[in-house]
Amino acid sequence: MRTIIALLILTLATCPNQAQSRNEAESKVLALERLWGEAAQFRDIKALESLFDDSIAYVHIDGRLMTKAEVLADTKAVSAVDIVVDSSVARTHGNVVIATGILHLKGVENGKPYQRSGRYVDTWIARGDGWICVSSMTTPIKR
Repeated sequence: MRTIIALLILTLATCPNQAQSRNEAESKVLALERLWGEAAQFRDIKALESLFDDSIAYVHIDGRLMTKAEVLADTKAVSAVDIVVDSSVARTHGNVVIATGILHLKGVENGKPYQRSGRYVDTWIARGDGWICVSSMTTPIKR
């Protein structure tokens, strides 16, 4: 499964530089967003590494500002998590795509089950022949 996710990410991350249409860019980024959720759910660190810029600004749902290394370590350390993404939308601004949506997390932390929901904003840029996430922020939604 991890190999399949990694191959899909590599396939979808490629884009012809400026020739790509807005719809194509938005569709590819939304597909990468879905793959991100699957990679996180299966703790596929290699797949996640390929999605994040080395200098990503990542604000976790609990408010922590994290580096790429911290996000990957956190993903590795967390117990199984179920991730469902709703209402994803992507908008193109030149060589940048902003993806927004709502995510629902369900898992176990410190031996206790939890459910969290949050609204996210992810910033993707076209780099070389692909897309990479340079910024991600999730704000909790109270139930």
